[in-house]
Amino acid sequence: MKNGLKIFTFVLGVLLFYSYVGQTVPQKITYPPESMDLSGDMTTAELVTVGEEIVAEKGTCLGCHTVGSQASGLRFPDLGGIGGAASTRIEGMSDVEYLAQSLYDPDTYIVDGFHPGMPAINRPPIGLTRQEILAVIAYLQSLGGEPSVTLQTVLSYHSESAATVPVVADGTGGSAAAALFTTYLCTTCHVIDSPARGVGPSLYDVGARLSPAQIRESILDPDATITEGYAPGVMKATLDAIGFYDKVTDEELVSFIDFLTSLGGE
Repeated sequence: MKNGLKIFTFVLGVLLFYSYVGQTVPQKITYPPESMDLSGDMTTAELVTVGEEIVAEKGTCLGCHTVGSQASGLRFPDLGGIGGAASTRIEGMSDVEYLAQSLYDPDTYIVDGFHPGMPAINRPPIGLTRQEILAVIAYLQSLGGEPSVTLQTVLSYHSESAATVPVVADGTGGSAAAALFTTYLCTTCHVIDSPARGVGPSLYDVGARLSPAQIRESILDPDATITEGYAPGVMKATLDAIGFYDKVTDEELVSFIDFLTSLGGE
């Protein structure tokens, strides 16, 4: 009886100790990017400044685009001079209309030499608001053109943001692991519900192609093995840009690997 009481007391003490430690150690929490509250009296010049910030940060545009560079292996077109070229891309379409279409419905017009796959930035995982998109358009107009957009500019697209998460192949669209794909913007570049080509390789059947160890390496060292037809450096630059390696926890990494391993392409 005395031995049982001692064991119980010891176990209780250990549990209380680790509970205390767990409460005192700072926890990593990953939050989605916050939407900007843009005032209605902002000038076009102020929108250009805000739009440049959104392009570099929340929009994660520079993970796939450059501005004023013709680097080889670029996944999507360079944005240098787009403000001047936008009004000439589609006959009868103004620069504002073309840029809005490129952001809300990017696969409608594909620049020669490039592939479809850019996500609509008003939807998850990026989810820019109408005001933020107007700011981005103002910035893009400034790249070789004359900015004219204000927060009162009316676009033919009205959806603020579709608050849905795509359901993936194994039906785990609502799972914690699938939610991480939205949090860390993975679906910006990777398709997970079909073998369709995106900015990065489709992950539709990655569990059948790679071992858990290979999947782990592809996350932590994405340039170690490059899928044929894709350029090195893009995934690493994108993950660095959103602070993935600083934010992701060991538990989240395990969830990523388990989730990807489960994707067999069926």
